[in-house]
Amino acid sequence: MDGVSHFQLLQNALRYEAKLLYCAFDLMFADGEDLRQLPLLERKKRLKAKLPRHKLIAFSSHRKGSGKKFFAEAERKRLEGIMAKRADSPYSSGIRTVDWLKVKTTQRQEVVIAGFTAPKRTRPYFGALVLAVRDGEDWRYIGHVGTGFSHTTLEALHRKLVKLKSTRSPFRVKVKDEAVTTWSGRPWWPK
Repeated sequence: MDGVSHFQLLQNALRYEAKLLYCAFDLMFADGEDLRQLPLLERKKRLKAKLPRHKLIAFSSHRKGSGKKFFAEAERKRLEGIMAKRADSPYSSGIRTVDWLKVKTTQRQEVVIAGFTAPKRTRPYFGALVLAVRDGEDWRYIGHVGTGFSHTTLEALHRKLVKLKSTRSPFRVKVKDEAVTTWSGRPWWPK
């Protein structure tokens, strides 16, 4: 749309008819030849030569030697991050290597919903979600989140969480607002 990836828009596009752009960034095989051991820049050169000209197909260009500047630009544009790749690197199928690094502009942590607190004042359904992260075999409490929910989201989350209701906390230690918390029978990853 504007050169910036919008994951939510992509998810919505998968449900409806939408114009998507195919971005090609590497070429592993061509004309029966395995190109994975060739340097990245050679593979990209061959890819560019093979790509048909079409308004829905784009060649993913690269920048050479300006990683810090490119990263700062990604931060300014509030992008997820950049891919830093060694120009002479082969393509390593199925494994992560130090030749290709995803460098994120913000640090993120996957969390689960361990429960929810009772609603307050005129707010329906719940007050806040109780969040946790995995800590070895246990769950570790990391905080509450209670803002930014639309009425529709509150209702949908509550409907799903009530089905998982439990009387037991997943935490070994007591947490904030435990007396007014409804626990999920098992930690839940919202989709």
